[in-house]
Amino acid sequence: MLIDCSYFIDGPRHIQNATLGKIPPGKMPNANSEEVNAAIMAYVRMFQRPFLKEALGAPIASAVISYLKLIEQDEDEERDVALDMVIEQLREPFANYVFYKILRDSNSQATMTGLVRLKCANDYVAPIRRQVSAWNDMVEMMADFAEWARTSDCHVPGITTDSNLLTKINSLNL
Repeated sequence: MLIDCSYFIDGPRHIQNATLGKIPPGKMPNANSEEVNAAIMAYVRMFQRPFLKEALGAPIASAVISYLKLIEQDEDEERDVALDMVIEQLREPFANYVFYKILRDSNSQATMTGLVRLKCANDYVAPIRRQVSAWNDMVEMMADFAEWARTSDCHVPGITTDSNLLTKINSLNL
């Protein structure tokens, strides 16, 4: 995977009960933390391919996805320095992309009879401002990435970044 739950444990992308997955000695596992981490990783799995396709173009995205699977299966696999540089550049913007998608779905849950609004002890606020902020931060990082990809510092030729990932949004969706 391009990222893990560690991108959501603090800072502006903090998600309540997201953890590194390590249980301190003498502590009981928190079922909610496990559920939160599983939900985050489901979003990562779901959106990794479409994000990479938009960020890199289809041929290079396929190569990166295959490379990520290969190094997940065998950590001793010989590393491709050029692809590692590209992957490292995309981790933070992808975390913002995933956070944006999570916020989009955060106030409702699908049931057999339709969508229901989630209830909790906390007061809900509309996620739109955080979504806009997360998306626009991602756009700025992707603009830097696209610029870097056009330089001689990037050793992976043919990267094409879709304009969707380079377009800022506002809370009015204009």
